[in-house]
Amino acid sequence: MKYPAGQSDSKVQLAGMNSMLKIYAILLLISVNPFSVILKAQTYDTLRVMSYNLTNYGNTIDGCVNATNGPALKNPEFKNIIKHVLPDVLGVCEMNTNPTLANNFLNNVLNTDGVTHYKRSNQQAETSGTITSILYYDSEKLVLANQSFAATSPRLTHHFRLYLKTNELQNGDTIWINVLACHLKAGSTASDATDRANSAATIRTYLNSFSKTENCLMMGDFNVYRSSEVAFQNLTAAGTRPAYQFLDPVNRVGSWGSNASFADVHSQCPSLGYNPGCYSGGGLDDRLDFILMNRHALYDSSGLRYLTGTYKALGNDGLHYNKNITDSPINNSVPSAVLQSLYKASDHLPIVTRLRVKGSFITGLSSVIQKRTFALQLLENFFLVSGLEDGISVALQFSDASGKILWTGEEVVRDSALDLPQFNCPKGLIFVRAIAENKYYSTSKFLKFKP
Repeated sequence: MKYPAGQSDSKVQLAGMNSMLKIYAILLLISVNPFSVILKAQTYDTLRVMSYNLTNYGNTIDGCVNATNGPALKNPEFKNIIKHVLPDVLGVCEMNTNPTLANNFLNNVLNTDGVTHYKRSNQQAETSGTITSILYYDSEKLVLANQSFAATSPRLTHHFRLYLKTNELQNGDTIWINVLACHLKAGSTASDATDRANSAATIRTYLNSFSKTENCLMMGDFNVYRSSEVAFQNLTAAGTRPAYQFLDPVNRVGSWGSNASFADVHSQCPSLGYNPGCYSGGGLDDRLDFILMNRHALYDSSGLRYLTGTYKALGNDGLHYNKNITDSPINNSVPSAVLQSLYKASDHLPIVTRLRVKGSFITGLSSVIQKRTFALQLLENFFLVSGLEDGISVALQFSDASGKILWTGEEVVRDSALDLPQFNCPKGLIFVRAIAENKYYSTSKFLKFKP
């Protein structure tokens, strides 16, 4: 492919394409000032949220030993998953209480391949046991203002209060998000259920004393088997403080355990028998992991709100009830390499979702620009690529200003170009995110003026 004669660098007309994709575009190369006039047209940004039970990370107990479950084995798998999701907020449980392990995950999973923006919460001493919950976050998008905890047992429920670094700050509008990371008592006995119920009641009592009404997410491994369990009811009832009544974003309530009707929301276990003695096994048949939201975050907040359709157990395509996620039929919910990592890394699948954020992040885009290793330039019906060799596969994701994903797929660089995929592209600001070799990033934006 050749650069068309007389083609402008900054404003181009897409011509000769399928009628679905006749676009008049204003190109923003990632080398352009991120606060240019086109970026100001952006109304919303998105925040990617993830909750993950790491399954005894650095913790030698119950058959989980270093030879089969050590960080050196798990880190490459977690890294594959993180590079796919690129979470802005990541709450983890079953992290060893030794701070060295939390730093190991930070430095060998998150802050790798030139990435340096992830930070973690402080580590609160647990009253018992050797596992805890930690929050990791993108420090270019969020600031951890303070943290506290609810005195639940056998593990504390950790409360992290953050605010977003958006351009709304310049208007005096601070967008707050509270994250509660918990790991309720495991087990199926009546005593275990009572422990979970008491912990959930403690969490609600703790929040009753929190005077502010702000966005709040309740995440972690709840270890509940049905929505009628008292622990779940304690979290989701209106109670004396309805502002912190937690709701299920996908509204999939019922008896989840060993029930094929809920195959699409199960999060444990992604394998039938991998890492025996450590992992629970048995295939996907339980919904133990959640990201619940208070009404403010789910429906009411103008600053931050759940993006409908983005909540999922990553790697669960709904077709692998009581199976390995790698079994037939082919699981296309994530790339095959990520699927293999999800199979190996833990006996839980992570829960992921996205939140719509008012305004745009001040520093998040500029940091990507500084770390770019290749660029995309929109021409007639293809992207001109600089910085990548021919033959390299590039994962592309097109989304609109609300964060809704319009198209995802892969294209191969040929003649220093990527073909522009054909899909029903709506009018408005379109974002293109590209990842090459699972580590090199590029971001472009263009406006579609006509259908």
